[in-house]
Amino acid sequence: MQKVCTNGILCIIILSLATGGISQKHYTRTRKLELREDVRRMFQHAYDGYLRHAGNYDELRPLTCDGHDTWGSYSLTLIDALDTLATMGNFTEFRRVHALLIEKMHFNKDINVSVFETNIRIVGGLLSAHLLSRRAGVELEPGWPCNGPLLRMAEDVARRLLPAFDTNTGMPYGTVNLRYGVPNGETSITCTAGVGTFLVEFGTLSRLTGNSIYEEVALQAIYALWERRSSIGLFGNHIDVQSGRWTALDSGIGAGVDSLFEYLVKGAILLNRPELLELFAEARTPIDKYMRKDDWYVWVGMNKGHVTLPVFQSLESFWPGILSIVGDTEPAMRTMTRYISVWKKYGFLPEFFNIPAGEASPNREVYPLRPELIESAMYLYRATKNEYLLELGEHMLETIEFSAKTKCGYATIRNVVTHEKENRMESFFLAETTKYLYLLFDEDNFLHNEGEDRHGELLDTEENVCVVQAGAYIFNTEAHPMDMSALHCCHNMKEDIFTMLDLPRFSAKAIFERSSQQRVTAQEKWKPQCQPNKGSSNYDISSMDRNSDRDRDRETPSTTMAVDIEVFDEYQQPAADVLVGNFERIREERELNRSLLDSKVPRNQLTVSDLDEFYQQSRENFANAEDTLSYVLNFMSNFTMDVAFIRGLQLYDVNISRVLGTGAQKEYEGRMRSLWQLFELEQQFAINIRLIERLGLHNNQADSDVMRRYLADILHSLDSLNHPYNTDNETVNPYTDRDGDVGQNQSDVTTIQKAIFEALLDYEFAMLNTTAMQEFVHRVYIMGTTETQTQLQLKPLLSAAELDTLEMVELEPLEQRELFKYTRRIVEFRKRMSETVDRLQTIMQDLNTAKATESEVLPLPMPMPELTANEPGLSPDKTASAKQEQQQQLQSQQQHQQLQDQEQHQEGSVWSQFVQNILRKTTVHRVKFDEAALLEKTRKSLEKHAHKHLTYELFSCRRPGYIEAFAYRDYYPEAM
Repeated sequence: MQKVCTNGILCIIILSLATGGISQKHYTRTRKLELREDVRRMFQHAYDGYLRHAGNYDELRPLTCDGHDTWGSYSLTLIDALDTLATMGNFTEFRRVHALLIEKMHFNKDINVSVFETNIRIVGGLLSAHLLSRRAGVELEPGWPCNGPLLRMAEDVARRLLPAFDTNTGMPYGTVNLRYGVPNGETSITCTAGVGTFLVEFGTLSRLTGNSIYEEVALQAIYALWERRSSIGLFGNHIDVQSGRWTALDSGIGAGVDSLFEYLVKGAILLNRPELLELFAEARTPIDKYMRKDDWYVWVGMNKGHVTLPVFQSLESFWPGILSIVGDTEPAMRTMTRYISVWKKYGFLPEFFNIPAGEASPNREVYPLRPELIESAMYLYRATKNEYLLELGEHMLETIEFSAKTKCGYATIRNVVTHEKENRMESFFLAETTKYLYLLFDEDNFLHNEGEDRHGELLDTEENVCVVQAGAYIFNTEAHPMDMSALHCCHNMKEDIFTMLDLPRFSAKAIFERSSQQRVTAQEKWKPQCQPNKGSSNYDISSMDRNSDRDRDRETPSTTMAVDIEVFDEYQQPAADVLVGNFERIREERELNRSLLDSKVPRNQLTVSDLDEFYQQSRENFANAEDTLSYVLNFMSNFTMDVAFIRGLQLYDVNISRVLGTGAQKEYEGRMRSLWQLFELEQQFAINIRLIERLGLHNNQADSDVMRRYLADILHSLDSLNHPYNTDNETVNPYTDRDGDVGQNQSDVTTIQKAIFEALLDYEFAMLNTTAMQEFVHRVYIMGTTETQTQLQLKPLLSAAELDTLEMVELEPLEQRELFKYTRRIVEFRKRMSETVDRLQTIMQDLNTAKATESEVLPLPMPMPELTANEPGLSPDKTASAKQEQQQQLQSQQQHQQLQDQEQHQEGSVWSQFVQNILRKTTVHRVKFDEAALLEKTRKSLEKHAHKHLTYELFSCRRPGYIEAFAYRDYYPEAM
């Protein structure tokens, strides 16, 4: 206590918690709102610091006020903190970040990421922001919450994580490459929490998209862990996901295991799967039996239950919150008091606290601003209304503000004893710690909604009528809230009825055969209604009609399809024909819509007669040059060319394939286009080639510092096209010469901008050049017919003087950037290659230096002594044979040494490693990944864990009243 109480204020903060379990204060509504606003200011200070100093990085470094990438180079904190903005009511900033993510964020990156962290932070953050976008005032797409840009982004990330689940056991790898799948040589060992912490995010994604694979692979991973419990019911800490063998046998509720238990409870609530709550209850029994010691929880051996590590980990602080969710508040409060005693000792929670010694474990004194303790305080306060938890929250707020605050954020506490700071602010500080603190003091926050009708909004869509924003909200392990009520809107909504129809049954021939058979059958069974049945003398027709009507009322609904009934419409056409016509029309419309997505060009094939009519036009047929241009543009826009015909054309310069690559050819012949679109694309290719030649990029110079700076100048000049072009060449260039040669650098920038400006003018003039358009159409004519060029006289419709009178239309900045995208692609590739070659050369120099030094130290091998005939005991014959054997041994040793040298060279060669890296990246692992096969395998594995028909829905244990709303039983559908 003496080490901690170096400041009078801090002593007061800690000592005021000395009385455990009973609050010394009464918190009025006004006081709670004041504390809530203090939390808001804390969040805003950290959030503003991140935006100002580290917006393009994953996390802020609060001591140096800069950023660094930690988990994936995808602006992690920005996504992680997005729903906290909505929680605190900052909807304006939420909408800004929402638009920013849609515009700039993508995940098609060649980076290895943690499957666990990417799921809870990125997938969870995007899903939560998607579900909160309506409340934040974002303009929604039709079909929300089942559609939306952030939902598609979340599914894209989750789909990139799916290859990790393609293992022998169904448990996922710990690392995946977002572009190529599981990296070659990736270890198959991962922690238990990394296997069982997907159900909340993946289940939400499946319920919103209708694609069940995400929920099913998450369930299979949990069941695979469950099957591998020890004989006494405990889980290990790390497991081999391919063999299912435990590699770390310590069992606990802390690091590496914690969120498995959390997701059993939350997954049961969110997805209405009571069998998961039974698993939690069954798993809790050995936990209480072997790990619980005087309301502490220690680490034990998973096979025998003996204590192996008598420590408390700060990550274990989530446990009282989970117990409060299932209604067991008394043991939760007792354990919470134990944890608070550690906070009282230091003002923070160390990562490891040695329970017998009563002090922080050596080298484990760090506190990275974790949220678990305040999370449990929030849950327990909602369940018990014990103001002692409010007092804890106030003191946590004050100590973080006092000891962790920096000029641009809040820093990790390196040592809870000395309160020394570390230069890192984890993203969960904004995603979890500040959010749970805010919710503790904001009792009226919408995230506390309990699923009541008065909180929700009725959402009426074409497919469904449901309630959204009613809650209850289930937090994932990164504190991203999932709206249970919104999940109901999309459940089983994506089923396509057309895939279940037997379309051949609706063909004209099949319908005719069925209708003919029905008429024949009806004629055979027909009897006059005026005649009584056999032997019936007292036949009553009205009685028969009444009985037949009553019998028809009793009949069960027929499964015969409507087309089998011979009914006629008002035009005396069979209703079956009308129904089949409707189905055919719907199917044709679907195919047409699909083709329109691929190409918005109306189909109007170009014929020879159309070309003849085009070439018969002359300048005298038009009033002015503008009318002439309008005619040519309308003609070229009106007629289309099929892909098959385009593939046979050689309309443009061969330099396009040579300079721009085969991708240009594929783009050119990728879909049906109009003549105008083909001409426009050809001009784009030509302008980019012209610009590349003007800039000298066709020469292969990619390994000099001057070239790298020159490429950087080109990229900067192309980026400046976002703004109106500066003809005075006053653009400020950030890529100045490191040697101070600013004048030379400015001259290069001027040359680059001049070349870009000239290319832009050439393209804008080409869009008016009717002569070039006529020549283009002429080439199409020559390629499409057997006519020769001499048989067709080409007369320009406009002279050069008239072309100069036409007013050029300036391209918008975005259109300019799109125009030069091919040049940008070449420049970026050259720049990356230049940087790669430079790094490789540096590494090779270092290796050569190291090898030279090593060769100087190693002794030279001693030559073997030669055998001579003078040695005693050797005859001349034996001497000759001995020499021959000696030579053979020397040759074999030399060959063996050469092989070893080659192997060492291959292992240590930078170029060899570079080639291997390229091979790894070009051998796309995702191609081998079959999503349908994974789904089939997962469903087969889940058959033995079929959903049990229990006599209750969710909770059966004693619990507070507010928890009833979590089940949402009256409205939520059955699980998938």
